[in-house]
Amino acid sequence: MRLTFLGTGCAIPSERVQSGLLLEDDEIVFDCGVGVMHNLNRSRVRVDDVSDFLLTHAHLDHVNDLIAIIKADWLLGRESVRVHGPPGTAETVNGLLDAYDYLKEKTNVEVTEFEPGDSFEVAGRDIETFPTQHSVPSAAYRIDDAFVYSGDTEPVEGIAEFAEGCDVLVHECAFPDGMDMSNHTHPSELAEVVEGCSVNHVYITHLYPHTSGKEDEMVETIAENFDGEVEVAEDMMTVDVEE
Repeated sequence: MRLTFLGTGCAIPSERVQSGLLLEDDEIVFDCGVGVMHNLNRSRVRVDDVSDFLLTHAHLDHVNDLIAIIKADWLLGRESVRVHGPPGTAETVNGLLDAYDYLKEKTNVEVTEFEPGDSFEVAGRDIETFPTQHSVPSAAYRIDDAFVYSGDTEPVEGIAEFAEGCDVLVHECAFPDGMDMSNHTHPSELAEVVEGCSVNHVYITHLYPHTSGKEDEMVETIAENFDGEVEVAEDMMTVDVEE
């Protein structure tokens, strides 16, 4: 299984684009912030070949490029696209389509909401979800027994157990220690989350500009409690995941 980080940044401009993660094998995209469409175009997967978009939550920096991709799909001849997400997803996607209502006649957008904790199948993959803690309904995803993607969240009890047996945990680590910020995870908090976690690799993402120059320190803090490898994700980084 191959993952490509399409975007590892946040809502504040930086050298990183906003959130997006591609599962190349099955042409699935997790989150779709600004810049994701262009980085998807740079990947080995065509924009109009993506079968499903799985959103962790409905904040703009995770959904902004979705409407641009829907228009690109129409122009490229694609007739439908599927979007999955927690409560609030349908309202957000329908709101985007209302703003550009001519697209409703061009491409069929099928939106499926789930309750965090639900399981389902997408593109032949078993998908499990886990409720995370953010300012809106949000969920982490587990794909088969391969990897977990946290989305935006404060440190939540149970995420390590949710990732049990996976090769990779992709977890947000938005701010360095010492910044008073809610709804996100700091390195020392992530260190507690992954202590004893059985995954082999942790990749940190959703990095605010405040982390610039502090990445090595953040990795060292997390690695103090974790026996596997910790790495800072970068835009267009590709990693192979053991299944």
